[in-house]
Amino acid sequence: MNVKANRNHALDSARCFAALAVVVLHSAAMVLNDGAAHDTPDWMWANLYDAATRWCVPVFVMISGVLLLDPYKKQETWGQFYGRRAQRIVPAIVFWSLFYLAWASWLYPLQGIQLDAAAWWRKATSGEPYYHLWYLYMLLGLYLLGPVVQRMYRYCSAKQRVVVMLLLFAAAMLQALVRELNASSYGFFLFWCLPYLSYFWAGRVLVDGHVQIPAPLWVLLWAIVLTVIGTYWLSSTEQLVVYFYDNFSLTVPLMSLAVFQLILYKGVRSRFSKLVPYTFGIYLVHPAFLDLATVSGLYRLDHGIVWQVPFISALVVLASLAAVWLLRQSRYGRAIS
Repeated sequence: MNVKANRNHALDSARCFAALAVVVLHSAAMVLNDGAAHDTPDWMWANLYDAATRWCVPVFVMISGVLLLDPYKKQETWGQFYGRRAQRIVPAIVFWSLFYLAWASWLYPLQGIQLDAAAWWRKATSGEPYYHLWYLYMLLGLYLLGPVVQRMYRYCSAKQRVVVMLLLFAAAMLQALVRELNASSYGFFLFWCLPYLSYFWAGRVLVDGHVQIPAPLWVLLWAIVLTVIGTYWLSSTEQLVVYFYDNFSLTVPLMSLAVFQLILYKGVRSRFSKLVPYTFGIYLVHPAFLDLATVSGLYRLDHGIVWQVPFISALVVLASLAAVWLLRQSRYGRAIS
């Protein structure tokens, strides 16, 4: 397969797979948060679904790296670069942060969660007004560094690009391990992007063919198995230990690179291209529909997880797709989705 000739089709498919995977991941995570369910078949299935989709956000970041670090396209000025990205991400950050703060003010009391004014202020300024929106704030930092990273990539040799990729992953994975051992936080949100430079850089390295993952399907399968086993082994009824779910654990980088390479090299067709404009919006809106499914009792977290996770995920994706389609009928809706 000629990767460059088919790159756009492959990236379309990668976006769609990642958008679907993130819905499955969040659906399964709701079950895992119930410590009492540990050792039950439902918890085991949720662990499997969650582990098998941990590559979703890294793949999104690698797609951004492929597009923004392209050394063959005309180089933008810094003003052009920041202007285009700000137009894309700033309206989405502002609107969805406000939307989900309002959403949480309705939902939390139903769940028995009470927050004082100080807690709401911390939530609004933390870079994570709702659990999935951290990605937008991380992406903001990544875009701020974009022009510098873009020029670095352009002037590195193929060998240097591989070495930089390995160093970035080593630093990010070491940081994740130290953070887990010391139970430390992720810090100020504009710094969240620093470890993700590894995926950002790696996406372009893989597309340019500077490195290949040997036997990527086997790497993916073994990484999923080890993530499942590691999470089960570290967790208990008292605590869910999510180290192996971390995007920079010992297993998630391997599965993410393997998935991305499989999509690039396995002759993916362009059938997903019509869905691509909706993937960003699906990511943004799907937690609201997942919350509604849970609050209404449509999604029961205490039984039948083996079939409920894929069933609810499919319903949430369809509802999200419909909502995003409606949003995108207006100029303002397109600006935030």
